[in-house]
Amino acid sequence: MRLAEAIGALALAADLSNGLAVEKSLRTVIVAARLARLIAGDRDAATVYWVSVLRAVGCLGFAPEQAGFSAGDDNSMRKSMAFADFSRPLDILKRASQGFAPESRLVDRARGLSQFLNPDLARRHARSHCESAMFFARSVGMPEEIAAALDTAGERFDGKGVRKIGGDDLPWAARIADVADVLELFAWTGGLDVARSILLERRGRALDPVLVDAALAEMPSLVSALRDSVWEEYLAAEPKPWRDSADDADRGLVALGRFGDLKSLFTLNHSRRVTAIAEAAGRATGLGEEDCLLLRSAGAVHDLGRVAIATGTWDKKGTLNAVEWQRVRSHSHHTETILRGAGLGKLADIAGATHERGRGVGYHRGVPLETVPLLGRIVAAADVMAALGEERPHRGPLGDAHAAKQLRSMVEEGVLDARAAQSVLEARNAPNMRKRTWPGGLSDREVEVVRLVAVGRTNREIGGLLGMSPRTAQKHVMNVYDKTGLESRAGLALYAIEHGLLDAAPRA
Repeated sequence: MRLAEAIGALALAADLSNGLAVEKSLRTVIVAARLARLIAGDRDAATVYWVSVLRAVGCLGFAPEQAGFSAGDDNSMRKSMAFADFSRPLDILKRASQGFAPESRLVDRARGLSQFLNPDLARRHARSHCESAMFFARSVGMPEEIAAALDTAGERFDGKGVRKIGGDDLPWAARIADVADVLELFAWTGGLDVARSILLERRGRALDPVLVDAALAEMPSLVSALRDSVWEEYLAAEPKPWRDSADDADRGLVALGRFGDLKSLFTLNHSRRVTAIAEAAGRATGLGEEDCLLLRSAGAVHDLGRVAIATGTWDKKGTLNAVEWQRVRSHSHHTETILRGAGLGKLADIAGATHERGRGVGYHRGVPLETVPLLGRIVAAADVMAALGEERPHRGPLGDAHAAKQLRSMVEEGVLDARAAQSVLEARNAPNMRKRTWPGGLSDREVEVVRLVAVGRTNREIGGLLGMSPRTAQKHVMNVYDKTGLESRAGLALYAIEHGLLDAAPRA
């Protein structure tokens, strides 16, 4: 498997999470590659390609915060704001009022709008987006110039963006991707005339005028033949040599899982735990190396489809209503669709079946448990075991003995497969964290702070949980940001996951 396939699946998931048309991000990559080739031939072709596809994957870094001021519907909010001109307050208000939590009460929408207008919000959102995208780029081995180009979300050519970086100080690949994004979005949704009008409006302001002029001159050819699926053309656009080693593929699938985990503060480390338990369970039950590696991959991506569902639904403390429950049940369908659409059929068969259960209580197909592949049944049991040990909106984390008892009870009820559950019980301590040497010079207390910041605790809450004043907690928070070189909660959360700081740390 090529890395481009795994990252392409990541882009498909990003489109779902943003409520945009399928393959939107892939079309943007193709337009960017065409525009770059038109202007500079093959110069920096690989940088343009990877920047264009990876720039979309930072979108979930701020999802929990977005859900807080959009009455839980962060997906609708991102979809609406994708079209906004952020230099025009009236356009921002128009887009926000149209797209914020359309199913919510007017009073909730008004409250969300007032929070949205907080001037610090744009900076926090941009840093979350940048640091998340940069993390994913580095985690799959991208060179630093690509990470640097991804560190420009919220910036504008006229220098009136979040950090006031503009003109030639913006990386060329980022400027190409910005123009391609606007051109594709408005050409797809409104046609060439609308796209031309928007490009002219933003020329010299948000967008590089030289690149806009080049795009306007060749607009029909830049967006031609993009109405059907562009998956094969997206893959063909990757400059050679292709990234297609086993290590590249593995890193790409791990990145996919972490992308899905960002959707909620309650699932930040979930795919990592499921991966460890499922792989260890496969070895405990005597499966071969190929099957164990498949379990590792399926465990990583089994919940990717959760990005299609609004964060407010996942984080609801009360009972889900019928519509919300149906949406939750659809997420495994989205997982399967994303993976199959990316040509990962074997993974789709396993990951898409990990929420099937006996007695007809599973989803999304509702098939009998015995028809699910053994690997799917193992990932299902690993998913249950991992989730029971994690906090959820409606309950705290269960201790190991309690979780094991509940897993056995589900086997007795015919809901989980006995062989799969037994292998998971034998392997359940696999992801236990034992090291006591922390990265970046972090102390034990600072690691505790990192864990709490990652799951969205405030300075006051951190102080109360760790027995210190809010001011002292704030100093510790500032110290961990300084030591890690990060600025956002999302960046710190991904750092904590990468270094295993959440592995044996139940939420306080």
